[in-house]
Amino acid sequence: MTVPASSSPLPIRHIGTFRGLSFKQAVATLVIALGLGAASGFWDLSADYQRMRREVVEVAKADLALVRGTAVEAAYMLSHDLAGEVVSGLALDPMVAEVRLTDNFGDLLGETRRPPGVTAFPRLAERLFGDVAQHSLMLQTRMKDSASDVGKLELRLDPALLLGRYLDHVTASAASGAARTVILCLLVVAVFYGLITKPLLKVGHAIAKVDPARPGASLIELPHRHEGDELGLLVSNVNALLAESQRGLDGRDTAEGALAALARDLELRVQERTHELEQQKAGVERANAELEKANRFISDGIRYASRIQTALLPDTAALEGAVDEFTVGWRPFDIVGGDYYWTGIFGDKTVVAVMDCTGHGVPGAFMTAVVSSILARILHHHGHDDPAVILALLNFLVKSALRQDRADAPADDGLDAAICVFDRARGVATFAGANLPLMVWSDDQMKVIRGDRRSLGYRDSPPDATFACHEVPITPGATFYLYTDGLIDQMGGPNHRLFGRRRLLETLTGLGSLPLELQKERLFATLDAWRGDQPCRDDMTFIAIRPKAR
Repeated sequence: MTVPASSSPLPIRHIGTFRGLSFKQAVATLVIALGLGAASGFWDLSADYQRMRREVVEVAKADLALVRGTAVEAAYMLSHDLAGEVVSGLALDPMVAEVRLTDNFGDLLGETRRPPGVTAFPRLAERLFGDVAQHSLMLQTRMKDSASDVGKLELRLDPALLLGRYLDHVTASAASGAARTVILCLLVVAVFYGLITKPLLKVGHAIAKVDPARPGASLIELPHRHEGDELGLLVSNVNALLAESQRGLDGRDTAEGALAALARDLELRVQERTHELEQQKAGVERANAELEKANRFISDGIRYASRIQTALLPDTAALEGAVDEFTVGWRPFDIVGGDYYWTGIFGDKTVVAVMDCTGHGVPGAFMTAVVSSILARILHHHGHDDPAVILALLNFLVKSALRQDRADAPADDGLDAAICVFDRARGVATFAGANLPLMVWSDDQMKVIRGDRRSLGYRDSPPDATFACHEVPITPGATFYLYTDGLIDQMGGPNHRLFGRRRLLETLTGLGSLPLELQKERLFATLDAWRGDQPCRDDMTFIAIRPKAR
């Protein structure tokens, strides 16, 4: 009897077909692995390029941020020495081609340059790294709530040197990438054969043994240890379909019950959290009430301190008859301030002093109380004729009172001061200053007499410091001006700059022939207009005296 063709096993030639297919698949896999290796290498080079660009930008920004404080100080003080240190420090980076530090007027404070690096690909260097070679940092001084530009720090890297560093890294990466690609290809081929080719050959042999007439009579025997792969899952999933469906329904019911329980639990938690929030709200309201009470207490204390500080200031009416005109403008930064002034008459001599103590607000007010007591002691017990002697004694006694004449001093506070003694009998005004000047308007001209460049009372102030005396003749109509730095340190104007000594000099020169009270009003109006919406930066004190000539 002849056996039908359909009942014969699968011809053995199909095994050869499987082998041919597996060889083609291996070759295709190898090509794919090589392609992946090449793509991985290109990706690595691209990633290295992006990483290097980021590192260049981050290092440049870090270098600029590292020297920002010194650069701001150099620009603010217009110090070429500090600027030289900044640019020299940044030039230590071998990639730096040029560093420039300029002030806010564009004037150069410090600069350093290197010859350009040599490369065979200058256009490529510019294209790859030209856009990250230039860096700049606007230098700003920051006060309480404002900032102002004082200069600019510019840093330029050399694209040729950056390209050289990148090419060195590319060469090393290419060598390691080639070795990695070869190893990857060998590993992929081995894994492909063990996981795909060999199991397919075994399945092919099993399929060849199946009787096409009764395929269900003999199940395909899966290769050993492959019961859980795709072929095994295909057979087992059919038998377990209904059981899995039932388990799915049972799981749905279980999930619905769990969701209901979760909803009840969430509702309970919401109620508990609501109760907690209500308690916290009540606590916050109590805390706010306590804070408001404390704030009122502090504000009342500061306002009362203002009364005490105002009481320490001299009565300007006591100068009537000793001078032709006298006016004072005293504006503390807060309710109380660190500026202090004193006026008094000793026979034919009139003493006028202006002092700018450390800080403002409550700390500055404490300093003015200390200085007021010491100044009264000096004037009444040590003399009032020589302003230089007064400043020297003030320096010594403030250091002693604040215990800043010792190495372990607990603080470092002091003051700037200007003292003018008007001798009506001699017709001469004697001036001495510690970081504060005297301005004299006479014959339609303004003259500025600068004080010594040192402060009083600080730990580094020499206890035996001496000061220079300046004598100015008192001519009819001459006006003397004393002020603290708060006037010239106000920020404003169209470019957000300091008011400055030059503008103060020009303003007072234009007002010199007016009554002193009117001069004061117009000066402060000019300052307010200059500030605009900018906040006040410091205490301000202004004194104008028109003494009697002989």
